Amino acid sequence: MPDEKTTEPSTDDFSNSLDRLKKQSQDVKARIEQEKRKHDLPLDSNLGDPTWEENAADGHLDVPEDADD
Repeated sequence: MPDEKTTEPSTDDFSNSLDRLKKQSQDVKARIEQEKRKHDLPLDSNLGDPTWEENAADGHLDVPEDADD
């Protein structure tokens, strides 16, 4: 029957859709990578330094209690 409509997309539509999805996927991945870089801390920051507690153990960073006044 020539009057029946097919529910399957044509090959061209599928190829265009696939190309568009691949580009969008690359864009999203690039944006995610960019956002991750914004939150990266340097390797020598105090939050990532495993020897920070050892270095601060001598008390040179301690504030006297009467300094609050």
